[in-house]
Amino acid sequence: MRKIVFAVLIVIAIAGIAAWIYQLQTGLIVTNMRNPFSWGLYIAMWAFFVGTAAGGLVVSSAIYIFGAKEFKPIAPVASTTAFIFAVGAMVMILPDLGRVDRIFNMFLYPNFQSMLPWDLVVLSTYALLSAIYTYVLLMPGIAERGILGFGVGGNVEDLKARSERYAKILAPIALPFAILIHTVTAWVLATQLSRAWWYGGLLAPTFIAAAIATGPAVVILASLLVHGYPDRLKNAYGLLAKISAASSAALLFMYYNDFVVRYWWGKGLDFDALAIVFRDYIYIHFLEVFFIILSIVLLAKARSAARLVAGSLSVNMGVLFHRYLLMPPSYNVMPFQIEGWSYPIAVGELRGSLMNPLPVFVDHWAYSPSPVEITIAAGITAILVLTLMLLLRILPVDVEI
Repeated sequence: MRKIVFAVLIVIAIAGIAAWIYQLQTGLIVTNMRNPFSWGLYIAMWAFFVGTAAGGLVVSSAIYIFGAKEFKPIAPVASTTAFIFAVGAMVMILPDLGRVDRIFNMFLYPNFQSMLPWDLVVLSTYALLSAIYTYVLLMPGIAERGILGFGVGGNVEDLKARSERYAKILAPIALPFAILIHTVTAWVLATQLSRAWWYGGLLAPTFIAAAIATGPAVVILASLLVHGYPDRLKNAYGLLAKISAASSAALLFMYYNDFVVRYWWGKGLDFDALAIVFRDYIYIHFLEVFFIILSIVLLAKARSAARLVAGSLSVNMGVLFHRYLLMPPSYNVMPFQIEGWSYPIAVGELRGSLMNPLPVFVDHWAYSPSPVEITIAAGITAILVLTLMLLLRILPVDVEI
């Protein structure tokens, strides 16, 4: 079964790389993004990966900050997932740029009045912290078993004491960064004054709730892959499942609280954005709510590996739809208005034929990801999952710490 999964992931990864090469050669015209709709699936996946990176250091640091000793056996797995998905979030930005080389402009000419450079700083620091934390936790295992048979040696008991000491120092540093990456990521969107769907200060709390819902779910899936479902880990899995379920419930509460406030006024850009959700994207909204509620039901009392897997996959699916739905209501409320009339925006291309021309100026863009966008996003996801699975096989993450 594992070989079949690896083979499928490799095929998806190769298809994603080929699609990315095609996009680089042809340009972003092969996506369904246009001038009126400049962010789409890639940015939604970026926000999703930031969330899935959360669970790692939240779980690992909770051992020393909150005394959650149940998490000690799965802490190396958790910090490894944090590193992989933090790197994945940064990689996901690259296809959205179109011209990948332009990423260097952020380093050469950073504009610190924008949130994007700050998000890069926070994400890079989080990825580095995750890598360091993983190494600290694995020091005894590397000495005892080595990596790929190399590096065996050293005083294991002494390294266990040092690992414990260093982890206690890193924990209070790591946890704030786990919260900060979601806060700054939300600010990247919320500080865009022209996008009514992202208005207000509630976006950051919803990002944190979504992250604490998906992060532990990812840790559960990775830990089941490494450790299985032994009796000694049932309490840890149960606690992680309850954390994910409670955070999912908090996410839905904040989500609908925002809906009620927008609906109450019955007019304005905030209301228009909400109307788009229920008019044009109701099926996506139904799916996000369905999968999140299903995950709450499954994870609140998860007493089997099958229930844990189903609930963990469900919450990630629901939050993925939630992330996608960040985009359409934001870009289909045109911000340039005079007395209720919106200035249309040029699409940026001639459309249609000479005998049947399509509008060049539009006040609405029916966005859905193109096959190229879907293939690239799936390919990057497959590469991340492959890398995580390989690291979990290579690193001594199953050694007791």
